[in-house]
Amino acid sequence: MSRFYITKIAASGEKVEYSSVPFKDGVNFIEGPSNTGKSYVIGCIDFMFAGKEVPFSKDDTGYDTVMLEMESDDGYSFKAERKIEDGSSGDKGSNVVKVYSDFPGVDKDEYKVGNGEYSTLLLSLIGIDKVPKIIATQAPTDEEMTIRTIFHFFFLSEENIFEKRTPLDNPDHSKITKSLTSLIYLLTADDLNRFLPKISVEELEKRATRKAGVISYLNQKIADLSKQKEQLEEALAADDGVDIDAKIDEFVAEIEKVERQIVDASEESRKLLAQIYEVNAKFQEARFLGNRYRALHSQYMSDIKRLNFIVDGDAKGKTIHHKDNCPFCGHEMDAEEEDRTSYVESAKSELARIRLQLGDLEVTETDTRKEIKELEETLKALNAQNSNITKLLNQNLRPHAAELRAAVAEFRRIQHVRQQLQSIAYMSTELGTDVFEKENEEDETATKFDAKKNFDKNIWKDLSESVNEMIKDCAYTGKPESYLNINTADVVVGGRHKKNQGKGYRAFLNTIMLFNLMKYLESSGKYASHFLVLDSPILSLKEKKYSIKESEKATKGMRGSLIQYIIDHCGNNQLIVAENELPETVNYQNANRITFTMDEEQGRYGFLHSVRNPEEE
Repeated sequence: MSRFYITKIAASGEKVEYSSVPFKDGVNFIEGPSNTGKSYVIGCIDFMFAGKEVPFSKDDTGYDTVMLEMESDDGYSFKAERKIEDGSSGDKGSNVVKVYSDFPGVDKDEYKVGNGEYSTLLLSLIGIDKVPKIIATQAPTDEEMTIRTIFHFFFLSEENIFEKRTPLDNPDHSKITKSLTSLIYLLTADDLNRFLPKISVEELEKRATRKAGVISYLNQKIADLSKQKEQLEEALAADDGVDIDAKIDEFVAEIEKVERQIVDASEESRKLLAQIYEVNAKFQEARFLGNRYRALHSQYMSDIKRLNFIVDGDAKGKTIHHKDNCPFCGHEMDAEEEDRTSYVESAKSELARIRLQLGDLEVTETDTRKEIKELEETLKALNAQNSNITKLLNQNLRPHAAELRAAVAEFRRIQHVRQQLQSIAYMSTELGTDVFEKENEEDETATKFDAKKNFDKNIWKDLSESVNEMIKDCAYTGKPESYLNINTADVVVGGRHKKNQGKGYRAFLNTIMLFNLMKYLESSGKYASHFLVLDSPILSLKEKKYSIKESEKATKGMRGSLIQYIIDHCGNNQLIVAENELPETVNYQNANRITFTMDEEQGRYGFLHSVRNPEEE
């Protein structure tokens, strides 16, 4: 069958506007802010290739039908419709896909997803007319290949694009053997069935016994976990139904509020203490001056009393009759009036001066006493304010903060117990899966089948060389040598395995891996899809969502070079790439850009015309 490419993804519903996104052959970019429906488009592609996950909620969006349209190089058309239905645990994809097509050999009909009818049809579109059986486990056992077995070679979702494990492994299961043997089939048309064992009855019985022992061990582990689960659930009995995360967020927010109040109150107390120190210094200085003024006042009063005595004595002395001779010794008395007058006048002058100074001093004393009283009242008020703040801190805010922290600690304990329960549930599920898989093993051999050893070394070498060249051409930091490690089925750059790189670098390398696989299948494979879907290969603005550290990010030069390389080397293939923001340094002349603006006034708002701000990215 000739090559096909996707021409349209669409969605419809009874009460909503029909929404579609057209694609061209070659490179297509879907760009725009988060919550515009880019991942809805990518999810629709996955859904229409028999994926289990619905791309969006029927109840939330009103859309319940997804459509896929494709064309071939020679002009044939293919259209498929699949419903989103109500399920016991939420929306689910319909088991029936309606197909309208003029592809030779493709009937217009309804095809079931569950029994492999639709998968067989999709495989036929890439030329696989007879469903092959591939080796699925190292046992080895075989199973029929489906479109989902190989879809991860052509589709890299947002959740898996920065995965540590190799993009050659199917994210839906942990069996690398199935992925590698299916890839070998696409490359060579060899299903490797020659490696399936032919085992004797005796050997089968032995292995059945061993299997039973393993199953018994796993079931005992499940029982132990169940008992532990019961004990933990008893510890949580009183807190059942409480939204722990919401409570923690509530209390943490309250703690932050109280701590801000504590900081503000402490700062206010610090300012008050500084004021108290300053006012007290002025108060002590005023008291000191007051004491000095009282001492000086006493001195002035003593001087006034003394001078008054002199002046009063002179006045009274004028009334006394003077004798020429001393009445005591008979000596002639000095009666020079001029000297006595001069002395008295000096005393009067001094008395006047001191009385003037005393008046000034009394005014100053009054002012000082007033200042002392005002400072005393200010100190009392400031100390009262500081006392209230200290009381608020010690009796209210700090105890309240401690209570809140204790509450958060308790909720975190509950959260930890719940996490333990989740871990136990996960472990129980995993063990249950192991039991199921063990019970349903068809067979196992003494010698394990190693798909890596059956991978053509020349093919691996060619893929390794092309990956190395693209890494260098895409401006990888330092342009180191790289190669594909057969043991990990993944790339090693500059001696560092991809799993040890940052998220941004892993997304970059995973993209390069699948791009080169697409190119190799195009040129040298037996079967090729000729298309590749990538959701956020350079992560762009989604780096915030995934908490990528600066050291984990691919450089701007690497991201721009990767996009330019994809455009320039797409070849006879179709690429559909979703990104929040594309590098402006790239020449997009040969690419189809589909832009969602999240703006009612400019361009197209998003994918689903009747939905605004969907929670999908």
